[in-house]
Amino acid sequence: MNLKIRLTLFSFLVFTIIFGMATIVIYWIFFTSSERSLISSLEKNAKIAGIYYLEADEQSSLKHLESKNQYESLVKRAMVAVYNAEGKVSYGGMKYDPQIDQNLLQRLKSEKKTYFKTEDSFYFGLYYPDNQGDFFVFVKESNADFNHQLNRLLITLIIVFLVALISIVFLSLWLSKYAYLPIRKIIQEIQHKDLKTIQEPLTVVKTKDELQDLIESYNALLRRISENMIIRKNFVSYVSHEFRTPLAGILGSMEVFGTKARSQEEYMELAQTITDHVNFLNHLIGNFLLLTEDQALKRSSEIFRVDEVVWDLVPKFTRAFAVPLQVDLQVEDPHYFNVRGNRMLVSLSISNIIENALKYANGQEVLVRMKSLDGRLALDIIDHGIGIPQAELDAVKQTFYRGSNVGQIKGSGIGLSFAQIVFKDQGVDFTIQSNASGTTVSLLFPAY
Repeated sequence: MNLKIRLTLFSFLVFTIIFGMATIVIYWIFFTSSERSLISSLEKNAKIAGIYYLEADEQSSLKHLESKNQYESLVKRAMVAVYNAEGKVSYGGMKYDPQIDQNLLQRLKSEKKTYFKTEDSFYFGLYYPDNQGDFFVFVKESNADFNHQLNRLLITLIIVFLVALISIVFLSLWLSKYAYLPIRKIIQEIQHKDLKTIQEPLTVVKTKDELQDLIESYNALLRRISENMIIRKNFVSYVSHEFRTPLAGILGSMEVFGTKARSQEEYMELAQTITDHVNFLNHLIGNFLLLTEDQALKRSSEIFRVDEVVWDLVPKFTRAFAVPLQVDLQVEDPHYFNVRGNRMLVSLSISNIIENALKYANGQEVLVRMKSLDGRLALDIIDHGIGIPQAELDAVKQTFYRGSNVGQIKGSGIGLSFAQIVFKDQGVDFTIQSNASGTTVSLLFPAY
């Protein structure tokens, strides 16, 4: 069963239940109100009949004439019988009725009023004490008109109900077709997707409902999938390119040195060259593994000091780079240094950023400054090197992307991408500002 039929069936069932209940309520309200109105009318007629028959000796001729006129209009619609205390009819045209017996008269005397109905008539009885004795006034009326009105109402409701059901079916089909149209368009777009067009987002329908949320969520998923596909697509070619250079260097050095005997110094130089190439390959592979490891960001967290992480990195960079590295602490309260997170990942990310600053500092000093900002620890890594073109500030955070102005400086294009992923997971605000006179990377750690 497709969605359109399901929506139509659901609408049909809901309407049937609601309208069916409304029909029953309308019929019941009409029945009870009509019956109450009839009882009130019969009671009024019984009083008029009692006054006409039993109060004639106490009324003036004008008053009795008025009672007569009212009574004559009454007997056109109802039958009247006035019983005496012995249970015999003293007045009225209804001489005998099997529904009225002595037990009913005794009960009426104590209850003062009574009402009952049979299959074809309504009865109302009224106890009427008079100076001539105790009397019981009964009014009888056929239920033919009453039943006729109920039957007309019932037929009308059934016809309206059936017409409404047929209408709601066609209306539901039309509405479901209209409501289902955006979904059908989305299905058609998805069916025509392939590897070449998967990067293209679905057409966003401005419905401001769950459908729009679904489309936007799906587009976000497509973006992530396409980004992952781009990464995978570029991975082989990039790895081949990056690995080819150090491997070619190792192979070339070995071939050159294999042509003739070399001095001890030359062999040591060869060993150092090979070692540098191997270290670069090892570093490159390590970053690849960290970047592609699904569980890397899900390791246990701990409380650690950011300043200790920075001081632990200083000796390594001092040995590896001739560029001066300065650490400036402007934090008065040491508790600002404490953060909760994955120390290893944060350390690797900060190391990548400092390493980039030293590589592209153009020989000028790199400053690592820590200070408190709005109750949080702020860490700035500032260099005065070649900078990053403004148009490429967002692109440099993408995996494997390298700035257009890096020249012959070696790099993998992974450092900033890896750092961005880690800092986002650790709740660290990560921003980059750059111009022709240098770059500033700002980190704002969550308060502990």
